[in-house]
Amino acid sequence: MKKIYFFFFAFNFILGSLFSQEKFSCTVLDITTKKPVVYATVMLKKINRGTHADLNGNFEIPLRYKKTGIIRISSIGYKTKEIKLSTLKRKSTNIIYVSPSNNYLSEIVVKTTKKKERQPLAKQIVRKAIENILENYPTEAHSYIGYYRDYQQPVGDSYQKTIKSEEQIKYLNVNEAILESFDDGFDSDKLKSKKNQTLLYKYRTNKSFVQDSTLTVPYDNKSKKYSESVYITPLGGNELNILQLTNAVRNYNKMSFSFTNIFQKDFLKNHTFIVKRIIFSDKIPLYEITFSSINTKTSNDYAAYGSIYISKQEFAIHKLNYNLYYKRKKNPQYSITIEYRPKKDKMYLNYITFNNFFKATNGNYFKIDKTIFDPKKNSFIVSFNRQLYFDSLEPFRRNFKMYYKNERLKVIDVNTFDTNDRTVTIHIDKESLTKINFEKEKYNPNYGKYFSFEIENIKDINGFIINQRASIKMNQYREFFVQEVFENKKIPLQQNFIDKSLPLSKSIITPLKLENNYWMNTPLKVKKGN
Repeated sequence: MKKIYFFFFAFNFILGSLFSQEKFSCTVLDITTKKPVVYATVMLKKINRGTHADLNGNFEIPLRYKKTGIIRISSIGYKTKEIKLSTLKRKSTNIIYVSPSNNYLSEIVVKTTKKKERQPLAKQIVRKAIENILENYPTEAHSYIGYYRDYQQPVGDSYQKTIKSEEQIKYLNVNEAILESFDDGFDSDKLKSKKNQTLLYKYRTNKSFVQDSTLTVPYDNKSKKYSESVYITPLGGNELNILQLTNAVRNYNKMSFSFTNIFQKDFLKNHTFIVKRIIFSDKIPLYEITFSSINTKTSNDYAAYGSIYISKQEFAIHKLNYNLYYKRKKNPQYSITIEYRPKKDKMYLNYITFNNFFKATNGNYFKIDKTIFDPKKNSFIVSFNRQLYFDSLEPFRRNFKMYYKNERLKVIDVNTFDTNDRTVTIHIDKESLTKINFEKEKYNPNYGKYFSFEIENIKDINGFIINQRASIKMNQYREFFVQEVFENKKIPLQQNFIDKSLPLSKSIITPLKLENNYWMNTPLKVKKGN
């Protein structure tokens, strides 16, 4: 079986003002399907600065733009819509509907419905787009200021079952930042060049969401935190660095992720392509090309599917979406979406998202809390971390096994306490202790370390069996949404750039003079039953 590898190599006042900005809350929906328009771009028209909708179509805009602001909402495949902020409601979520654009199948590009005859043409378009990368994307120094976040989302109800909460937990461990990413140009090495760095202007762990430290441990790729057949580096690094390294378009001549590998060299070899239709981004016609992995390249265990959007005129890649599935499972092992937008004659990053599926064992499981041995009564007092289901204690001789220096001791009874439903007393047969000369051993100050226990099958009051750690299924998200692009902007000298080997929480924050120009587009919490 193949394994998949990711290659990763006055201040308090300012902080408060940035986090406490009042905002309009909005949701972008498809007018036909009423489904969210995921990652729709939302720009303030007059200043060319903005934000993006999230997976649920939600976004926020600071209230201070109300009098003068007009927002432009755009997304590939939809007609651009303009809305005056003065028309939006303040105390409730504004629903904004957008209409699909007049997408069509081009007669020039697609002359037959036979799949075999369409594939070579699609491949030619993709090849042309890859060849044109240095022509279509900036080779001069530039930068992006934007909103970054990483967070986790439960898959199914595996996490909800482990907690006592009426609230539906939709987001966990939410970390947010405003940062500026400096890029010395597409002809530079994004990973190694010292001119490709990031400044952190704002960072916070959003404590209005659940924080669960058992899910933020490094990947051990075995039992504590792992993804089936996918190896994720447990070494150093931070989620932002992982996100940047999965940008296959920017790192077109470097290893990114399986099975795109080196985009310039391997993407065409490892996939088949079909031109689906012509689709529009604003008024720009794009080829929408779907692709799937070639079985001999990925083995029978994996299948990759996705779409790439390429402009008809310049053959510039506007968007790449890639999803890898393991053994025909419903949810992908990982998904990557990268979108670029034109500014003048070059393409600049609009957003990038990367999420991967993982499993983790929950540290909050039913277990022994502490044990005390009473040599006078030849008994153990054993306390548990949860209330016991007393009927599960029988048969006690099978469920409670005690050892001293690997010699099994005979358990003659197990009693419960009327005043404590988390504690039992385990009585040991005196003759059993005599056989091991315990009368002499008990004067040894270290005798306690020679006892060992095997307590099995008993349950807590909720039916959880002792020492069974629930396997929690999660998706880990990393997202960066560009709020403003700066052309021809070089990296500043002598700054405290983010250390790529450390978590963002340990990075030095650089105060930003125009802090109110950029804002956190925090996910909206979802209550149970909504």
